Amino acid sequence: MKKFVIALMVAATSTIALAQDAGPAFHARGPRADRFAENLNLTDAQKQQMNDLRAADRAQNQQLYADLQSKLQQLHALKQAGDPKAADVKAQIQAMRPQIQAARKASHEAMFNVLTAEQRAELKTARQSRGFGRGQARAMRATRAMRGVVASKLNLTDEQKAQLKQLRETTHNTNEQLFADARAKRQELHSLRRSDDPRAADVKAQLEALRPQLEAARKQQHDEFLNVLTPEQRAQLEQWKAERQSKRRPAR
Repeated sequence: MKKFVIALMVAATSTIALAQDAGPAFHARGPRADRFAENLNLTDAQKQQMNDLRAADRAQNQQLYADLQSKLQQLHALKQAGDPKAADVKAQIQAMRPQIQAARKASHEAMFNVLTAEQRAELKTARQSRGFGRGQARAMRATRAMRGVVASKLNLTDEQKAQLKQLRETTHNTNEQLFADARAKRQELHSLRRSDDPRAADVKAQLEALRPQLEAARKQQHDEFLNVLTPEQRAQLEQWKAERQSKRRPAR
């Protein structure tokens, strides 16, 4: 049951866009909490303080989290049934946003104050590195999604399909070493941080130095992809992207 509640809380943070920068790490439990404590070299006293703060947060906001869990279950059931009342329940969840944000912020700040200045700096560095990795993953998902909509909605000619296939192969061959280097640097950085090796700072700088090349490679591929499409197909693609963004935008 506890795992189920935690899963719902994670879903809630995604649904109503309440993710705090380091909140999930602070509030994690099990192996993830152990990794968090290990990476920051928390003392036994700090670990106990963190546990106490998590327990206090759960106790103080028990009803709020229970109400959120109930609303999420209700929303899921209504959506599964295609019930239009789902919109009302979603609005009720959105109305809880300020309370959830305030509770998480207070707990986050209390836990952040347990850390030393060095631990706070390490946490900030780790967040930035995860953000870089997530950015790469988002770009790859966007590329795959674009391929899907192109194949299903834009009525490509056989010639266009052949052009796009050739474009993908050319891009892969041209940037294969660049992408491999970025993957290797991310893995090396993760390993060095796990062992608290000071060389992690140098590897992070090397990884950041690759960012402009990676962004340029993606932009070039995107521009060449658009050049294969007709003006009508580009308009259809822009409409599809706008619709996706609208669906992702939280209701107000």
